[in-house]
Amino acid sequence: MSRRNSSLTEGLYTRLVSLLSRSPQLRTIFYYNPDGSDCHLEEYLRPGAASDIPLFIWRSVRTVVQLNGLLNEGLLVLACLPGVHREDLLRGLSNSLRYLRQAWLLIELAANHDDDKLVAKVLEFCLRMEMINADVVLSNFEETRIVYGFDAYPRLSLRKHFFGSDSAISNLYPDKVMNLNGYQLRTMPDLSEPNTLLYYDQQGRPQILGYVWNMLVEFARKHNAHLQMIGQPVQGKTLSHIQMLDLASDGRVDVAASVQPISMRYLDRYHEYAYPVHCASWCTMLPMERELEISEVFSWTVPAKTFTLLLLLWLLHEFLRGRWLRHRRLQALGWLILVTLLTANYQGRLLSLLVSAPTDPPIDSFQALANTKLHIFGVRSEYAAYDFDMRTRFASIFRLSNLASELIQLRNSLNTSFAYTVTNTKWQLYAEQQSHSSRPLFRYSTDLCYYEMVPFALVIPENSPHRPTLHHFMLQLGESGLFDHWVDRSFYYMVQAGRLHIRDLSEGRHIQSLSGEDLANVFLCYGVCVLISLLVFVCEQLVPLAKSWLGF
Repeated sequence: MSRRNSSLTEGLYTRLVSLLSRSPQLRTIFYYNPDGSDCHLEEYLRPGAASDIPLFIWRSVRTVVQLNGLLNEGLLVLACLPGVHREDLLRGLSNSLRYLRQAWLLIELAANHDDDKLVAKVLEFCLRMEMINADVVLSNFEETRIVYGFDAYPRLSLRKHFFGSDSAISNLYPDKVMNLNGYQLRTMPDLSEPNTLLYYDQQGRPQILGYVWNMLVEFARKHNAHLQMIGQPVQGKTLSHIQMLDLASDGRVDVAASVQPISMRYLDRYHEYAYPVHCASWCTMLPMERELEISEVFSWTVPAKTFTLLLLLWLLHEFLRGRWLRHRRLQALGWLILVTLLTANYQGRLLSLLVSAPTDPPIDSFQALANTKLHIFGVRSEYAAYDFDMRTRFASIFRLSNLASELIQLRNSLNTSFAYTVTNTKWQLYAEQQSHSSRPLFRYSTDLCYYEMVPFALVIPENSPHRPTLHHFMLQLGESGLFDHWVDRSFYYMVQAGRLHIRDLSEGRHIQSLSGEDLANVFLCYGVCVLISLLVFVCEQLVPLAKSWLGF
């Protein structure tokens, strides 16, 4: 590399890099010169010129270094490239900056004359690779003092900045994503209700509702952008988790209108999510336990345990009858206490019967569910992500479908033939739906969970420049309570779209007279007691006859 003798040249380039290196956000400088071009920026690397910030120097054109495995944010990239458009070198730089493409990038092109077309091509490639914080200087920078940059939104617009003593970092690297200047933010809803749902208004125009769509609308409004769907959503056709990830990885969307679990599937693609919107548990909504039949209520009011206790006390009394002669008053007091306890027990059960009808024992585990005839209806793709041991032990309790729409239809109709998989966020929809009924049909069971505290996030491209602003926006939504408010409104969005209706879904209680079937247990007990009495009577008559016949 040749050396310059001009102190002005050395001082100007050093001053430019020194200005950037004084930023408190900067932690590392990466110097990229793959083909050994002769650049002034290399003068900053000489001893005495560089600050105490660590330097990472890369001069190889054959291999690409993955900086994301070595460095974090707070990176300044100094790139030395030839005075011609070498897309291969630029692509190697973008590959090195994978997941770090919003780093400050200062490119020196070894061109001795102004070449706006070359600069435009380089910056256009940087924008295409989402390296939006890229600036370019030419080899005649000491003469022109021009730093080339660009406005990324709504479209590429080349700009020139004269570098002087009053230049600031904000002039060289302004925040380009705070104001998108009317940019059309590309998106696509996954139509996973109630997150996003499609309906047609009175004029027949398609509209999108849902708390996820609200998030994107407000994000676009805050940053002066507009939402643009990349395709026409189709009623009843939901997009799967992998389809949304592929839309983002192909660069077809800027932010997908879809929140997906980060830690359940496709763990190697975690860079394709924004900051988590919320954490949710994936559990089961169970039908309310069956109320006891009227014939069973009589047995419940005076259960078998009570009869067993009475029988034991009677046997004990008969066994000790001769010893109670001296303590008849104490014996009478004991019987009064026993009668009081039995009466209190009976009245307590009778009052609880009037307040709330007795039900079957609650299902509190997968094993308890396996002992019943109830099955969990789920989607096959979700089932594959459940714990292997749980799937092995309790495979028989699941009924699986390949269509998510079938699960949604059954779950939205509150069909009590099945239990359903659901997140606690979506459960709020069904809880609100049941609040308009006289009694609930389902309950949310935290005893039958598949995942707990799973982070859910919006799907975005892995190198999206909108990641920091989305991060800040999600925190603001959580702190302000807007996210919880929109989730609570999910039921009313579904009503507005015609998916659900505000009505009493529970069956009313009908007052009717007792039937013979209702008194079946009573008649059965009565018949058993009569048979026992007859048997005892017959025995009493046969014993004297037997003694007389045997000659006793």
